[in-house]
Amino acid sequence: MKFPLSTTILVLSAAAISSATAFVPSSLTFAKSGVTSIATAEITTSPTNYYGVSSTRLGVSIPEAKGLLKDIEKFGDFDPDDEDDDDDEKSQKLLDVTIKALEVLDGERSSVSDDVIMSEVAADQVSVSRRPVLTEYSDEGEEAEKGEFEEGKAGSNAIFGGALSILRALRKQGVKRSTIGFTTYPRHPEYPDVDLSGAMKMMDGAPPLNQIFNAKKLVRLIRRALQTLIAYDRLGGRDAAANAETKEAAYQTAFTKSQLLGIFPNPLDVLPLPKHTVEHWEEDKEVARQFLCGTNPVMVNVAKEIGQLSDNIVDYFGNDKLQDLVDEKRLFFVSYDDLADLEVNPHQAYPLPKNKDKPQDQPRYCYAPIIAFVLGEDRKELDILGIQLERTPDAPIYTRDNSGVNEWLFVKSCVTTADSNIHEWCSHLGDTHLTMEPHIIAIYNILRKEKHDLYTFLKPLCKDTLLLNWAARRTLAGFGEGAFGDKQSSIGVGQFMQVIGKRWSRYSFFEKSSLPSELASRGFDEDIDMPGYLYREDGMKLWNAYGEFAKDFVDEVYDSDDDVASDKIVQEWAIETTDASKGAVPGFPTSFKDKATLVKVLQTLMWIPSGLHAAVNMPQYDFYAYVPNKPLGMRADLKALPNDDAEIRSWMFENHFPHVSGEYETALTAAQTVHLLTLPSNTCIDNLSRQFDGVGEESYTKFVENLDKIGDVIEDRNKESKNSGKAVYSYLNPSVVPASIDI
Repeated sequence: MKFPLSTTILVLSAAAISSATAFVPSSLTFAKSGVTSIATAEITTSPTNYYGVSSTRLGVSIPEAKGLLKDIEKFGDFDPDDEDDDDDEKSQKLLDVTIKALEVLDGERSSVSDDVIMSEVAADQVSVSRRPVLTEYSDEGEEAEKGEFEEGKAGSNAIFGGALSILRALRKQGVKRSTIGFTTYPRHPEYPDVDLSGAMKMMDGAPPLNQIFNAKKLVRLIRRALQTLIAYDRLGGRDAAANAETKEAAYQTAFTKSQLLGIFPNPLDVLPLPKHTVEHWEEDKEVARQFLCGTNPVMVNVAKEIGQLSDNIVDYFGNDKLQDLVDEKRLFFVSYDDLADLEVNPHQAYPLPKNKDKPQDQPRYCYAPIIAFVLGEDRKELDILGIQLERTPDAPIYTRDNSGVNEWLFVKSCVTTADSNIHEWCSHLGDTHLTMEPHIIAIYNILRKEKHDLYTFLKPLCKDTLLLNWAARRTLAGFGEGAFGDKQSSIGVGQFMQVIGKRWSRYSFFEKSSLPSELASRGFDEDIDMPGYLYREDGMKLWNAYGEFAKDFVDEVYDSDDDVASDKIVQEWAIETTDASKGAVPGFPTSFKDKATLVKVLQTLMWIPSGLHAAVNMPQYDFYAYVPNKPLGMRADLKALPNDDAEIRSWMFENHFPHVSGEYETALTAAQTVHLLTLPSNTCIDNLSRQFDGVGEESYTKFVENLDKIGDVIEDRNKESKNSGKAVYSYLNPSVVPASIDI
């Protein structure tokens, strides 16, 4: 089992990447990281070794197991980032206690006994949502993590090694820092001639200790990881996949059963089957719907003219047909142009020169496809018109009518693989995690340091992100041997960093990160009638509420434009964010002269870590857990496709989709990983009243009233959808939208 817990439970894990994002290897193992040093640029280049472990259950001595997390819980409401309680000594103690607990779980301080039950795993789970929210897995609106989790036995005694490596490195280097330095990304060792310094700035060194998770979150992360391990153990581990009747059936062995004996609710159903995805993933309209309401709803474009499409597509369908669709505003497309420029394809899972002892026999392929969609005449559903996989003058256009049934399935999977790579590394990691980092540093250095009133508004938007990003650069996006991003994805770490850098070269703060401007850049003007684009529908509701909240807050702080212009601290913040030697954020105001500009900045800064990140992170379980729906890497291309269409389906599960078993297995960990990556936040946008108990209290109270109205509209729509057998879209319900990038 190879599961870099450090990537998913930051401190227990790094993102998502979430910092991250994304999947980790095999049957639920937490990777042991060989980090031995921290480079100035904070990209891990030392070896990272992943140790496979058996399904032996974890056991610790009863004195150590009893109250395993109690010492962490004793810190209560202590928040290391509370400027009124900026106690690095206390933060160090919290870190030490957490490391001690993980050492016990890792088996480094205790003997392994298969008979000892982890009593802490049975602890009640705290309901973190302020209001009930309907999801695919609930019959009625339910609070997140409601109910109890019965006692059980967790996975291997080596599972928490990766998290320990991260925390120990942080403990060793973390110091009290009144300011955080900016630096640039170094060159990747696989591509030494490619300069990455033009990408967004990052933090120089480890995060200050006041940026570690608070005690409550540490406990929740550990318990969620243990829940996942116990559930996996009850599933039978990797044996269940190996013993499945077919390779296709093996991909469903990662999920727990909703009922016991077909009658009783299963208290261990913590990895539920994403039923809608499993039942509909092959359907064209479902593939199209996911471009509007799935993990990556920020790629689809409105075709304003047929010249936006390739000559191949125009020649195949004809000018007249396509022009009619353009005129009716019913033609849409996605073009993965950034992938077309990558030079290494296929990319090896263990690329040289970082893995000199690894055979180069694990290729990962990726196309740069163009997919065209047509909106139904009733404007309710999107459907696939055609797909072009290759970027050559004679590249064929695939449609459901000119392709075999299984050939068409393969072509669609090539598109979803390309989309997964752009989603995880660009839309998710790049456009949210890494984009926010220079902003958070500038806010920390100026507004937090000076205890400015604006920090009251911005503090909840910055929570936990620096730690997640730092850990992601040591795990998900590491520049070293056996890097997660190389093993799991088709394009690899060095190349996805190239794409992130290229996209940043086109970046402008308001144009790219302001929701209306970003939508307009893809052709979604206000006159485009498309009610099924729920990311836009719900997102604009939040965006407008954010704008009203930001205006009310600014009005509380400033009486006039002159007050803003004369505020030296705010002007310092603008310089810190934009100066080429500091934040260097393109398009951010170099100074503030009026309240309206400040309002727009606060509105945009609130959208990036909350609404946008929620939209690209929180759907991951529903769409990535069942790997064939959204593969992150593919093991074969068109050249290997069987000639007989009847053979293609079984061939895809055997040779094309990510490994489901064996030495390189990756698929089975998808459900466990995204289960952790979608941990509900306990600081959602409607649950911040403690933060606004002074300045901004009146503004925030009004804001929550608006959010409740938005939540009611979304809940009513989702109930109607569920009753009619349709998928629900709950990711932008305010009660489940985190205020920050905190997972």
